Amino acid sequence: MPATPEARLLLDLLNQRQEMHLSGVQWDKFIRLAKYHDLVPLVFYRLKSMETPPGELTNLKSEYQYHIAHNMRLWQEFLEIHTAFQQANIPMLSLKGMDTLIRFYPEINLRGMEDIDILVNEADLQNIEKIFLKLGFQKYLEDLKEEYWRIKQCHIAFWKSFILVEVHWQLDFKRGNRAVLPFLWQRTPEVSVENHNFSLLSPEDALFSLALHLRRFGPILALKQVRDAVRIIVTYSKTLDWDYILKESGAGKMAAPFYFLLMQVKLFTDTPVPAVVLDNLGISPFKKRLIKKFILKNTFSLSDLSNRNQTYLRAHFLLYDNFYEPLKYIINIPLEQFAKFYNLPPYNKKTQILYHLRFIAIPFLQLLSKFKRR
Repeated sequence: MPATPEARLLLDLLNQRQEMHLSGVQWDKFIRLAKYHDLVPLVFYRLKSMETPPGELTNLKSEYQYHIAHNMRLWQEFLEIHTAFQQANIPMLSLKGMDTLIRFYPEINLRGMEDIDILVNEADLQNIEKIFLKLGFQKYLEDLKEEYWRIKQCHIAFWKSFILVEVHWQLDFKRGNRAVLPFLWQRTPEVSVENHNFSLLSPEDALFSLALHLRRFGPILALKQVRDAVRIIVTYSKTLDWDYILKESGAGKMAAPFYFLLMQVKLFTDTPVPAVVLDNLGISPFKKRLIKKFILKNTFSLSDLSNRNQTYLRAHFLLYDNFYEPLKYIINIPLEQFAKFYNLPPYNKKTQILYHLRFIAIPFLQLLSKFKRR
């Protein structure tokens, strides 16, 4: 279990425990930790009635209010997008934060959202682009070639006045000729919120989306996604189809990220995880130990919070079901991804030289990154 007072308090708040461990908490470190784990809205909501340093609480309050305002704006924009899709008879599913908001509506204040993520059918992309342009959006390519987003990332983004929408058409790349979660679209329940009928991912596929998101570059140890997983597991505890999860984990080669997610849930929350599921995901005892050790060592390490690149790189080989696939990804890494990882201009001539010499450059850039941190 975490050794620091800051980590213990964060877990108390995450688990909604009545007794809080406040002794010895250094509030600047605690707030830094809460921000990394993207739990500021939850933390402020739980702490606002308690005695905490006024200055620190004021800082949290301003971020809490920002999250609420931004979430409400995202929600209203999402409703417009959803209506436009319905009128065009184009199916779509919400992902990540918007999925959580719809699933547990009206709790709009306890989970921060940066953008809107949706899942669509690739065949509808041309018509979808027309819808977004009609709604006043523009493509958001981050000065990268559109081909990169369409082929190497399987999503494309649209932007309008501080609203970012990521349109995905796959949760992960195919394994051989088999699409990941091929029955996903046939397993979508409907819910009604504010006179809108939404199709949702099944709870099992929603968990898969969280697990697969761990493979994407970012703060993979953030407890926000663990909280999302916990709420799904608890809410659907009586109906969750673990047999489907075990079957698709193997067929889609997703056992490793799913085990990683469930191990986070087991280690840091009071939510029971079926031992039979952990045992039957087909993860070797050696890899299980590596995953557990990695999670415990890095989740609350303040020295690693500002260095997500290195944390992600170390986790990379733990999030795939074999050694070959992550190695192949590194060998064939797109120029744009290489540049983004090392914060280089993507189409700069020097970057292209480094990219072509990446088997020599990567170790050098790793050493340079460690030197800068010192």
